[in-house]
Amino acid sequence: MAPRIAHVDDDADIREAVGCILGKDGFKVDSYLTMQDFIDSLQDDTKRPDLAILDVMVESMDSGLTTYAQIHKRFPQIQTIFLTSLGDMIRPYFEDGSHEWVCIIEKPVEPKSLLAIIHDRLDNKETAAQSA
Repeated sequence: MAPRIAHVDDDADIREAVGCILGKDGFKVDSYLTMQDFIDSLQDDTKRPDLAILDVMVESMDSGLTTYAQIHKRFPQIQTIFLTSLGDMIRPYFEDGSHEWVCIIEKPVEPKSLLAIIHDRLDNKETAAQSA
């Protein structure tokens, strides 16, 4: 079964571009305009993603960060990538040692780089699940 990816960004062009890139690589992609739309979708088990790509500034300056905190507590199995124009400026909002598990990609990103990071995250998740 193809991995499901949720992508949240308030820029329609970015949602469309990321959706095309991921769709051509065989992923099932659910795109959301708001973090609340994404959070609401998590109630449906069939829409729960393997990986979420979040922008940081959607409805507010830190909505991506607060959404991450919510989903990380409730659904720790969902891998998360931040795709943001802020880049590593958001790193201080995470705990020490988070560089090991928080993935931040600065916009714009090359499609090959994005896909490589996604595959790496999903492969690491699969490896961890097999060894558990």
